[in-house]
Parts: sequence; C-alpha cells; structure tokens
Amino acid sequence: MKTVLLVLFIALNSLIFSQSLKGKVIDNQGSELPFAKIRIKNTSYGTVANAYGNYVLELKAGEYEVSVSAIGFEIHTEKITIHENFNTLDFVMKPAIQEIDEVVIVGKTTKERGKEIMKQVIDKRSYFYDLVSEFSCDTYCFTSLEKDKLDTIVKDSIIGKEKLNLSEWRALTSYKKPAKFKDEFYAFNDFSDANKAFSGGVSIGIQSGAEELVAPTIGQQSDPYMFVTSLKDAHINIFENLIEAPKLSQNPIVSPLAYNAFIYYNFYLESSFIDADSSFVYEIKVKPRFEQEALFDGTIFIRDEKWEVVSYQLGINPGALTYFKEIVLICDYKKIRERLVPTRREFVYNIKEGKTIINGLIRLNYADYKFEVADEKKNFWLETATYTDDAFDKDTSFWNSKRPFTLKDIEKKFIHQQDSIINYHESDSYLREMDSLRNEFKFLNLIFGQVGHVNSFKKYEFSVDGLIQQVVPFGVGGYRHRLNVHYSKEFKNGKAFSVNPYIDYGFLNKDVKGSFGGSFTYNPKRFAKISFNVGDVYDFVTNYQNIQGTFAPGNRVRNKKFEVSHRHEVFNGLYMNVNVLYSNRQSIDSLKYPSWISEFGMFAKPQSFEGYKILLTTLDFEYHFKQKYIIRKNKKIVLGSPWPVLNLQYKKGLPNVFSTQADFDYLELRANDEITLNTLGVSELKFISGMFLRKKDLRLIENRFFRTSDRYFFSNPTNSLQLLDTALNTSNSFMQFNYIHHFKGFFLNKVWLINKLKLEETIGGGFLIIPDAKFAQVEFYAGLERKFRIRKEVFKIGIYAVTADNTFEKANINFKVGVNFFNSFTQKWDY
Repeated sequence: MKTVLLVLFIALNSLIFSQSLKGKVIDNQGSELPFAKIRIKNTSYGTVANAYGNYVLELKAGEYEVSVSAIGFEIHTEKITIHENFNTLDFVMKPAIQEIDEVVIVGKTTKERGKEIMKQVIDKRSYFYDLVSEFSCDTYCFTSLEKDKLDTIVKDSIIGKEKLNLSEWRALTSYKKPAKFKDEFYAFNDFSDANKAFSGGVSIGIQSGAEELVAPTIGQQSDPYMFVTSLKDAHINIFENLIEAPKLSQNPIVSPLAYNAFIYYNFYLESSFIDADSSFVYEIKVKPRFEQEALFDGTIFIRDEKWEVVSYQLGINPGALTYFKEIVLICDYKKIRERLVPTRREFVYNIKEGKTIINGLIRLNYADYKFEVADEKKNFWLETATYTDDAFDKDTSFWNSKRPFTLKDIEKKFIHQQDSIINYHESDSYLREMDSLRNEFKFLNLIFGQVGHVNSFKKYEFSVDGLIQQVVPFGVGGYRHRLNVHYSKEFKNGKAFSVNPYIDYGFLNKDVKGSFGGSFTYNPKRFAKISFNVGDVYDFVTNYQNIQGTFAPGNRVRNKKFEVSHRHEVFNGLYMNVNVLYSNRQSIDSLKYPSWISEFGMFAKPQSFEGYKILLTTLDFEYHFKQKYIIRKNKKIVLGSPWPVLNLQYKKGLPNVFSTQADFDYLELRANDEITLNTLGVSELKFISGMFLRKKDLRLIENRFFRTSDRYFFSNPTNSLQLLDTALNTSNSFMQFNYIHHFKGFFLNKVWLINKLKLEETIGGGFLIIPDAKFAQVEFYAGLERKFRIRKEVFKIGIYAVTADNTFEKANINFKVGVNFFNSFTQKWDY
C-alpha cells in the first residue's frame, strides 16, 4: 500500500510541475547577465540564471507576475501566462539610473533592521535544528552539464554549445544527527558513463611501509563536476553553525545563522511582502565581511514573528571554491509538524577550462518525509548506500513518467543519443568492433604504450609493454632492458585472475633477472586475494627512500625469492594480510657500474654483506573503526572512517628451514588520524613505534631503515622528516611522530590586500628517537601554500622554512619547495 501511495504521489508531483519557463536575461545591448535572479513576485520561489544568463523555472499552468533583478539594473516585472510544456521568455533589463535622493530621516537603517531580524532567526536556530534530529524521505536528483565553446577573438562570445553529461537517480534517503547518511537507490541513470566502461573495480593494499588501505573509486564519484551523488553531498544545512561541504569548499562554510554570524556577515533588509498564506515575509540581503573566507553571499527569506526560513538563494565566495568558478545554492523549506525541511534544492554553477565554460545544474526534490528512521540493522549507517537489483535497468519510459519536470530540448536529444550508444555498447557487434580496434597493431603503441590482445566476450586481456617502458636507464649496473607481460581474466561473479611475468637484461654485467607473479581474487566483497611471486631480482632495501637514493646501488640487493600472501577483510573494517617469503639475499658489490654512478653520492656504493637465506613471515592487522562503505554491483567500495586507523605488524624470521639463517622477531604499531578544528583548519598526525623483540640472528638488511631527507624538496611530512641528513637504521627500537596542520587561510584571509593572494598557512613538525644510536631529532616547519587548478586536477605549491635540532647538530633553517595533490574521490590531500 505504501508503494502504491508513493507512486501516486510521484506521478501527481510530475503532473503538477510539468510546465517550465525558460529563456535568457540580457541587457539592452543584448549582452547576457550572469546569475540574475528570477522570482515570482510576492513569493520566495525562484531561481537564478547561469553564467550566460540562461534560466529554467518550473511552474504550474496559470498566470504569474515575474520579478527579475541583477546588480546595476532596474528591477524588471512582467505578467506571464504559463501553458503546457516549455514557455520561452527573454527578459531585457534597463541600467539603473543613479540619482541623488533627498535625505530622509528614518528610525533605523536597513542594516540595523536586517541585523534585528537575523538576531531573532539566530536565536531560534537551535530550536529548528534540534527538531530535525532524524528523517527519511524520497529523493530525486538530476544533474546536467553543458559546455559552451568560447570565441578566441571576441571575448566571452559563445560559438558553440554541446551536452556534456547527464545523470539522475531516485532513492530512499535517511539522515540522523550529527552526520549519519544513508541512500537506498531504487533507480539510477548515469549517461556520463555511456561512452566509457564502468570503472567500479576495487583495490586494497596493506603495505609494509606505513600506508593504510587505499579506498577504491567508482565511475560517477570520480567526476568532481557532478558532485551530488548522495544525500550527504547536497545536505547544505544552514541551521548548523559550520557546514562541511568538501566537494564545494575545502574549508567549512560559516552559516549566516551561526551563533557568531555577525562576526562574518552584514545583513540588510532588502524588501518585504505578504505571501499567498497571508504571512509577512522579509527579504534579507546577506553580505560576507571577508572575500576569501568560506562564506555565503545572497538572500534569505524570513517569515515574520515565527522567524522561520522560507527559502534562500546563496552563493559561496569564489575564493573558497575548490573546482567551481561560481556557484549559487537555492533551497525552499516547508513546515511539516513544526519541522522545517527542504523540499527543493538547486545548484547552479560554472567551471572555466581554457576556452570552454562548463555550466552545471543540479536539481533535487524531496517528498514523503518521515521523522523516524528504521535503523535497527547493525550496519545500517555504515553501509552508506545500497542499490536494488534493478536500479540500473530502468528504461526511458520509467524516467519520463517519474521525472518531476520537463527536460530541455538539448537534454532530450542527449538522452536519445546516449540511449542509442548504450544499446550499441551492449551489442555483440560493438564488442567485436572494440576488440578489433584495441587489438589492431599501431606503431605508436609499440613505442609509447602497450601491445596485446583483448577478448570482451571471454573477459581476458594480454599485453606487453611498449619499447619506451622497456628502457631502464638507472638499473643495477647501469642500463637494463626489461620486458614485462601482463595477463588477466575476470569472471561473471566478480572473481579475477592475473599473472605478470617479466625479464630484464643488464648490458654492462651481461646478467639476466626476472620474476613470475600472479594473484586470484576469490571474494570481491571481502577483498580476499591470494598472491604469489617467484624470481631472481634486484630488490630495494627500503621502498621509501629519498629522490636521490631510490634507485641507487646503496638501496639495492639481489633477491632470489619465493613469496606467497593472502589478504582479506575479517569483518567490516578489520583487514588481515599474511605473507610468507623465502629469500636468498646477496650483496651486489661485485657488479660493474658505469662512471656516472658517482652522481648518487653517499648511495653510490652498494652495501657489502655476507649472503644469507631467510624465511620471513609477516602478519598485518589494520583496523578502520566504524568503516563506511557501499555495496554496488556485487562489489564493496570503502569510504573510510572518521576514527584513527590502527595497524599492528609482526615479523618473524624462522631459522633452519631449507638452510635459512635469520632468526628474529619484530613488532611495529602505527596509528594515524585526521582532526578537523572547525574554521581553524585540519590536522593530520601519524605515530609509529617499533622494536625487535628478539634478534638471535639479525642481518643488516632486516634492520628498520629511515630515509634521508631531500635537499630542496619538501617530502610528504606525514611519512618523513625534512632535515635528516644521514641514512639511519636500527636493530633495536625507535619512535617516530609526524604532524602537520593546515590553517587554510584562517589568518591571512582576514588581512586586507594580502587576502587577494589566496595564501594558506601551514605549520607542523615531528621527532625521531633511536635509543641504541643515542640519537634524537626534533623539527618544526612553517610554510605558505597556494592552490592551483588545471582542469580537474587541484594541487598546492608551498614554500616552507624548516628548522631541526638533533643530538649531533645545532638548529639551523632550510627552505624547501613542495607539491601537494588533491584526490577528488577521497576529498583528501596527499598531506
């Protein structure tokens, strides 16, 4: 019965809002007016135009009086009649005439009155916030991207338009304070994936260095321009003091309803009117005090005496945006049993990439609110999204009947084209054609890429590296030539098998080396994988070395090995990796080396030691407390945990097994966490402590090594020290701590003129203690960083002043340059 009522409600809703008003807002010279406001007079219902003056407003059939406003122009009002389907109307705005008005003495200014009204609203903020402690509702989301091609001669002139991406979904969405979200998708339509294969594979790696599990990615979540893929992404709740919206801004946004809002905002009473419910409504202008801070700028509509938010149209300061040039948020509220809840949201935004402008529009409709969530299931909130079996199988007729508004002509055409593409992509003829194209021999692939064979029907791939990838200029003993082969096969149930043999040849020493490895993933939902590797290779002493020492002889050893490992998720968040390695380790000091090897400095000389055999067992446990995840298409996608990540590693060298000699026990504990300090920024810290419990026969290669710092480059400060000038190792115990804090412009954004530079402050430090070497080093650093964006890639370039004091040297100051990259899926920086 509930399902029938829901279907009837959605169908009725689509009939009510089946008409649309569209057009452009221009001046009397024909130039578009970006982000002009279009509103039905004497109501708070409206929208904003995009960067090129285009707008779409959903309305019932009937007569209306429309009010259009833009900065520097007179308010334009016009009576219209809405008919079926699209109604087109362009608005021509007249420039405002600046006249000197006579001075009128009034009791209070618009600023004083605006502040009085907002004080009442802020005082009542916590009342409305506490009422909506949890809810569930039916959510519809529509995302559309259009690309405008700009003329290279006439500035800002559009010479072409094309549809870029389009997606829509329906879900039962749930929320519980303070930050629990759940999406149960029953319909999902992503045309952005129509021209590419679904990238929904999963991966997991528990490394022996110091890195935690790497969260996998899925297709639609890797596009930062189509950023609303869940209830959480769109949950811009101005009743919270600070709004966390990492896909919009890296800094938390201070709400205009926050308890300290008057520090960050000025408020002005713009106008007032009586709405259809005979309520007196104030239009409050919101102006940020600081241009580069994460603040809003726009309009909030407030109902008199009850001090309820009716709706808002708010932009975010462009200087605080991560990807977007400009963005405006629109939200309408409805009162249900004393609770104020959103019924409509829109995000209107644009991105500039070279000579193209990407205009984005995201629409959300919320209906069928319930204020109790059935969350009895143990992992209800940890499994943040689920998909019904037929969620991806809904056809065009389903969406046409359920969509709560009318599509534009360009959107209809795009869907028709993409439907044809999808149907073709799923056909046997397309698969054969694609296989034929990929299997076609191309000379450029032979040189720069890979050559091989693929069969989409049997789901296997075979490839050999191109000639450039075969070249190893800084190999052991000089130039080496490597031939690498890869074969993989995936089964319908998600299981997968792969093998990866390689062989390389050193011309100076005339030596042949190589290995043969493979893996079998037998349970994708549990990341369960068995791997093996056998070979005779030149291996690294430590994989995490400075730039100079990474490929140098001093960091290499000959390794005749056989290795097998098994990793899986024991239960949600707890990962276990078991590794057994049999290795015959030999020094490479007898090899010949070219003369240029001296450029490696202190790493140029190989380590000399007596060869030995070792049977090394390693057991890794890593725990992500209350780890969140998604199950999609029979695969588990890990989203991470808000709590510290703990890792326990135990290594044991077993003697007298096939003549093995090494005999020791080693234990290491790692913990890392990220802490958000509201507007003060984000801290990241990592603690590592290890010790050899027993070392009856411990060789140098098995010691715990510490990287030498790069001279001018600022390396990842969560893994290394910046002024460690000597390669250190220990056969006993050690303790290391690393810390970095990004203020994200908290101080500099408030300083006039300097805030135009968009600089961000960073501080941090760390220490390393090695008791048996009687060595201790403490260091501190401070730096200035600046964000840059090249298309979808965001990164920071920083300059840092570093000082350190250790057991053997006095403090000194060095300057370094660093590059820090942003991951658009995890919403995290490298450091």
